[in-house]
Amino acid sequence: MGFREYLEGINAAAIVDLLLAAAVGVVIVVFFYRKNSLRLALIIGGLFVLYLAAAVLNAYAPHNELYVSKVILRFVIFFMSLIVAVVYQSEFKSALSKIGKPFDHGEQGYRSTDDELLKVVGEIVKAAQKCSKNDIGALIVLTKSALPEIITNSGVLLYAVVSAPLIESIFNKHCPLHDGALVVKGTRLVAAGCFLQISQEVKLDKELGTRHRAAIGITEICPDVLSVVVSEETGIISIAKKGQIKRYITTEVLQQELEAFYGIVRITAPIERAQRKH
Repeated sequence: MGFREYLEGINAAAIVDLLLAAAVGVVIVVFFYRKNSLRLALIIGGLFVLYLAAAVLNAYAPHNELYVSKVILRFVIFFMSLIVAVVYQSEFKSALSKIGKPFDHGEQGYRSTDDELLKVVGEIVKAAQKCSKNDIGALIVLTKSALPEIITNSGVLLYAVVSAPLIESIFNKHCPLHDGALVVKGTRLVAAGCFLQISQEVKLDKELGTRHRAAIGITEICPDVLSVVVSEETGIISIAKKGQIKRYITTEVLQQELEAFYGIVRITAPIERAQRKH
């Protein structure tokens, strides 16, 4: 069936077909928007619109006047798609990894209690405070779900209990894992020395180094994670989430941010509240 016959035979099935195509287009636009490459999406979308326009005009033209334009646009779109596949191959691998293996094999089916998570938060805060005091660079990625295996497999798998001394030793300058990221899931240190994709956002502060850009980059790929960064040069503590970074974080604010991330609700006893009033 030619394109002209398709247009003339529009029915309920054809409408569903067009809606599905539109849904795919929306998904593609959202993907490029999250990767700060909306301009590239608009270019590819514009080429596709031109291709459709050429196809429509060609279908109703008596002598196929736009045949060459249609063929050229088809090849341009094909090669642009290949370029996108090469540039974003790591993101596609991560997405496929998430779909194929959505669960981590360390703590399947286990739900940590608030007390356990509160202890984890305390250990991370203590470690960040110690690293900040001693100007030790650190990058800790906290996640409530499994990260893509391409990230955890780039480091050394640990599955160790979260403790401040262990975190400090990992980021010690003499430790071979200190340059990578430490991944924390639940009450476990999942992996250390992991390599993360650096954020390509051009509006970031020029003072931010590789460690900070990696902290932001992982939150762009996985919006449900939170990164804690300690600057090696200044000792400044920062947190990154959903592609944004907050700097000059105090240990008290860090405690609150981590508790909010894990959804920990503290219940103050009536006696404690009365004592605070007096």
